[in-house]
Amino acid sequence: MGGVPRIRQAGIPTEAVLVVRGDDPEAVVAADARRFRRRFAAWGRYGVSAFVARDAAEVDALCESRLVAWASVLVFRRSALEEAGVELVATFRTPHVTLAHVELDELVRRLSECEHEVVVNPYHEGEHGPREAW
Repeated sequence: MGGVPRIRQAGIPTEAVLVVRGDDPEAVVAADARRFRRRFAAWGRYGVSAFVARDAAEVDALCESRLVAWASVLVFRRSALEEAGVELVATFRTPHVTLAHVELDELVRRLSECEHEVVVNPYHEGEHGPREAW
């Protein structure tokens, strides 16, 4: 397939947290990273979509709007991802970012071992509908 993702010039705030859809993190990361690599082969990296948030209110807003299909999300500190050797690239439209690495197994391992918080998504619309309706 393709070329390279659209990379924004704007940086990622130093104190940001990065929100990734959850549930089964290793399976999700590997599947997403493979799809990303096929779509943007010329970039030479595996990538996983994430969203930038500055605080808990922004994490909540992402859960309600962009991540409603997921029962839980993973929240990583930017500094922890950088320490783990995961590349953070501002891609597509704000607040989207790509968490990347040149090797699939390393990306999966580094994200799995990186300190993160699992947040239950109160807006999840799974098989039972929105959580308020349960």
